[in-house]
Amino acid sequence: MRFDEGLRDTFVRLHASEVPEERVTIVDIDERSMQEVGTWPWPRAKMADLIEALVLDHEARKVALDIVFPKRGDTTGDERLALLFSHLPVTKAQVLDYASDRSDSLAQGVLSSGQAQGTSSTHYLRAFGYIANHAVFAEARCAGNVGFIPDSDGVLRRLPTLTQYDQRTYVGLSDAMLRCATPASASDVSLPVPAFYARDTWRVPYNHAQSAYTVVSATDVLHGRLPADLIKGRYVLVGSSSLSLGDRVSTPLAPLTAGLMVHAAALSALLDLQEGALALPRDAWAFVLIFCCVFFALAVRVVARYGALTSTAYLLGIGFLWVLAAYQLVVRQYEFSLVAPLVGVLALLMTLVPLEWWLTQAQSRNLRHTLGRYVAKPVLDALTRSGNFAVLVPQTQRVTVMVADMADYTRQTSSIALSEMVELTKEFLDCITQPVLAHGGTLDKYTGDGLLAFWGAPLPCENSADLAIDAALKILKDLEALNQRRQKLGLVPLRMRIGIESGEAVVGEMGTRFRTTYTAIGECVNHASRFEAAAAEFGLPLLVGPAAALLAHKHALKRAGSLTIRGTDAAIDVYTCETT
Repeated sequence: MRFDEGLRDTFVRLHASEVPEERVTIVDIDERSMQEVGTWPWPRAKMADLIEALVLDHEARKVALDIVFPKRGDTTGDERLALLFSHLPVTKAQVLDYASDRSDSLAQGVLSSGQAQGTSSTHYLRAFGYIANHAVFAEARCAGNVGFIPDSDGVLRRLPTLTQYDQRTYVGLSDAMLRCATPASASDVSLPVPAFYARDTWRVPYNHAQSAYTVVSATDVLHGRLPADLIKGRYVLVGSSSLSLGDRVSTPLAPLTAGLMVHAAALSALLDLQEGALALPRDAWAFVLIFCCVFFALAVRVVARYGALTSTAYLLGIGFLWVLAAYQLVVRQYEFSLVAPLVGVLALLMTLVPLEWWLTQAQSRNLRHTLGRYVAKPVLDALTRSGNFAVLVPQTQRVTVMVADMADYTRQTSSIALSEMVELTKEFLDCITQPVLAHGGTLDKYTGDGLLAFWGAPLPCENSADLAIDAALKILKDLEALNQRRQKLGLVPLRMRIGIESGEAVVGEMGTRFRTTYTAIGECVNHASRFEAAAAEFGLPLLVGPAAALLAHKHALKRAGSLTIRGTDAAIDVYTCETT
């Protein structure tokens, strides 16, 4: 509640206009007035002089006194003041008390201008006491309530519209002032629209900053020291800002201000309402509900699809957007909760974003665990930075496949001990694996004495064919170095076959619920395996298929011959690298 109203107060202050309010003038019984005229309370005759000066001399349109006279004054002054209340458009004040916990209810003076409680007047506040004017002023035609109930934080944001006491209803001071008219000009009565009374209180808009009001000293009025245009034709409120009178309240515009300024703001708002420049308060809960539903739906989608940083930026952006929307709703007199969507934003920032971050870390760990066995560390780091965890999902990609195998493996290992066979296999696989990973390849699987690798997944690669051939040439070079070491030890040199082909394949994590692996499946994989097996027929260590040869721009390839793929009748050309 406090934060909600505090944010609304900020909007009110930002929106309050400093353009002069030329319909209203405030006559202030200030410290200077009391120094020149005398301490309070003034003689009733002096108050009568002030009213006559305002209405008769300065031609004020209407006058309202934010002052109550509960006790009798001098007889002549009281009679004169009562006569002015009866014949001039002057509204007196009376205070209705809303405190129900007093041991003795207030009952001073005589209430006036009350209307009999009708069956349609269902929206009103109930008063439990009052401070009204002395009975000598009971015949006055115009009286308005200046009682109020501040919010729980002590700020006066609302005024009663109708108040019920002893089966009669009473309107506020500004409302009564608009109603008040001399008998000769009854048509001058100006009332709020009926919908205004649909609530027992109304939120004072405070559309005008305090500096927008014309404030004149009461002593200047009494001594005729004012320009005529400051009062003529205007609504005039008379009250006091003197600290000695203690009429101070807290409003959204200022932490401490004269209570008279609240009635000035209310009067301006009622005039704006009559002129169509202000709308009555309306509920905006439907808008808030729709905004929250759309916001939360999009938030879940954003958090689910994007990273924590993007989600945070989205939520902060939505919060800022709501503040802008809330500001427009506030200045248009909508009633709603400003903080509800902001609480939602904060809740998501504190829950979904950390949860998304945790899930992202878990996915990253799963990605590194799964792909760490197949790809080089730089590739794995790039995947982790990108946050593209969908690479594990099987999908069609354009790849270049390499199948490498040791030639005559059975003959090489048939005459050696098992331990030597294991060591030979390990040394050979190390020799052919390192170049694959060094050139950005993905290790699919080992095939006993060989391997299957591919380029173009999980990271896209435009020069996959050239990288595969680079890796093949490096493998052959490393194998030559290995054979030189074996020759020095009196061992038989090793030979190998490599087949390379490009094409589309389904790449991703595949398998069963018992075991999965990151692999590639497609026709190009079968062709690369066929080329590897056929390399012995051509007496070459490396055969490159036509699709890979077409994509290879770095290497000079030459045609090695043609080959018929099993299951087809067509012969296709195969190539080898001139450097081999």
